[in-house]
Amino acid sequence: MRIVVAMMALLLALASPALAAKVTLTGDVTYRERIALPPEGILTVSLIDLATPDQPRVSAEAAIASPGQVPLTFTLSFEESVVLPGHHYALVAEISGADDAVWFRSTEPFAIDPLAPAAPILIVVSLAPHEEAEPAAVQPEPQPVAPPPILDITWQADSIGGVPVARGIVSSLSIAPDMRAGGRGGCNSWFAQAQLGSERLVFSAVAATRMACLSEDATRQEDSFFSALADTRFWRMSGEHLVLVDGSGVELARLSRSRY
Repeated sequence: MRIVVAMMALLLALASPALAAKVTLTGDVTYRERIALPPEGILTVSLIDLATPDQPRVSAEAAIASPGQVPLTFTLSFEESVVLPGHHYALVAEISGADDAVWFRSTEPFAIDPLAPAAPILIVVSLAPHEEAEPAAVQPEPQPVAPPPILDITWQADSIGGVPVARGIVSSLSIAPDMRAGGRGGCNSWFAQAQLGSERLVFSAVAATRMACLSEDATRQEDSFFSALADTRFWRMSGEHLVLVDGSGVELARLSRSRY
């Protein structure tokens, strides 16, 4: 069930023209853990400048409708003057309970161009640790983060929506380090832009060539594959297989390394 969270933006106090242009961002917040949302929960979404991430440019919060389930849909509105030229921005979110304790927090900032956002926007939060009062420990130096192990590989679909692919019809996917994605749908080549994280995977709208398929099986498989790409929100590895997953944790497609 999709719970729509109506949000009123708290505008940053900046000098702006009387008729400043308005910007509205709409997206979803979700998490992978199989636990219920806190009672009387509050969703907070913030636009941050990555140069000063601890000082949100604009934030908004609203109560979560009961019974609360994810994904939660949010709308964040602000004046265009909030966005400074040449700066890089991201969205973060957190879910807190009635006692103000934070239950869920963004696993990573969702990078975005606020004035030209790429749809869809999906912010992934994870269960936040409840910290005990302890002396501050010396933190180790952060280690370089290895790129996800699915880049620069051609993945070929074995099944789509739980249905094995048709014999001799190839539906494939590859993602380059610059996040350009593409492959074969079944009879046409396709192209898109990917947003890839440690668990998150979202594709922009798919552009494809317009060749007619030679069989109904090929048409049906291509349509199913493109639908799976549009619904993908997460990825995971299952042995040697790449699995595409939607926002509710349902498997959309299972792929293996191409042998060709």
